[in-house]
Amino acid sequence: MATPAYNQTLDTLVSTALETYTRNPANALTNCGEKFLQTAARMGRLFVVNDAETLRHPLLIGHGENSSLYTPDTLSGTPDGENNLSASAKEILTMAMFHLVAGTRNINFPQSQPPGNLIDYVSSVVDANMMKVFNEEEILFVQGDAPGSSGTLALNAPMTTDTDYNAGYPMSLMSLLYSSSTPAAVADGDTTNESFANVKVDDVPKWQPKHTAATDTDHSTMISDLQNIINDSSYSGVERPTHVYMVQESFEKFLALHRTLGALPDPVQANLGKEGSMPFGGVTVDWSRYLTRNVLWDITDPEGGTASYPIVGVNWNSLRLNTVRAGSPSQDNLGFIRQIGAIQTHPLLTNLFKRIEWKRQWSVDAGRRSFFSLYGNTTIA
Repeated sequence: MATPAYNQTLDTLVSTALETYTRNPANALTNCGEKFLQTAARMGRLFVVNDAETLRHPLLIGHGENSSLYTPDTLSGTPDGENNLSASAKEILTMAMFHLVAGTRNINFPQSQPPGNLIDYVSSVVDANMMKVFNEEEILFVQGDAPGSSGTLALNAPMTTDTDYNAGYPMSLMSLLYSSSTPAAVADGDTTNESFANVKVDDVPKWQPKHTAATDTDHSTMISDLQNIINDSSYSGVERPTHVYMVQESFEKFLALHRTLGALPDPVQANLGKEGSMPFGGVTVDWSRYLTRNVLWDITDPEGGTASYPIVGVNWNSLRLNTVRAGSPSQDNLGFIRQIGAIQTHPLLTNLFKRIEWKRQWSVDAGRRSFFSLYGNTTIA
């Protein structure tokens, strides 16, 4: 048997480091601080799918006939009550469609490598780039904005036929909550006759998240408001919100309200939120540094309303992040990063670079009505 050869060229080292991440993105996410992506990995909602133009999830929008009730051993075969038996098919099945979009970047290296352990150096550079990729993906989902831009919120719907579709951008949280959704009747792209994931709320009324106004606008009633909307958005063990996200100021107010209800210095109450989140009403309440107070969160008038603090409910039993398989089993590469060629040289610089690409899209596979927005909190008392 021939002795295996190990080639310690730059291209080999970069490829090895990339494959470490690409085969197990969930493990890589445990090292970064992105809350939505980490939760997707922790909840088993990070999927590697086959390459395609769109991802499709079946959506049953009409059930069959109502059941007929009858007494056994009835020779006539006629039900005792109302006869709902029918020969016509009444189930109506449609497809929620999510267009896969791509991202790309160059990983740069000096053409004269530094002295020392090149393996650790290359691994550190690749690690830094992967953390940047994950950070950008978190921002794109929470804010819908392009990496490195001003942080303006955007409605990025997931399908090319959607009014709010923004070419090249993955689905955003705001689009998941507001696109084709009744309460924002004054804003473009937020009316029920327009589609989200190629499905119109006019056709499928249950294809709409829950939107409820806060009882008071200063966060003072957020405990009862949040409990009510969690209950209203819960339909089963699977179709129910699992997490609530808000800005840091809202989260701190939420903790303060709970601590006020307890008898301090009770250690249980005093340590609420110590790990950055807390359980409440069957969900996990958390905050994100990328959620900010913004006029666009005023769903009643996002074009000219009042700057509001978002409080949103997410069902991680339904929301999923789909990454596209970059290789095939015969290539022993089932990850999500595709390497575009070998190491290349910048023609006018003393640098080398490795081009990488990835395709992904968020999708909803178990209903949208278990997501919610508690809107109307404009101040903090």
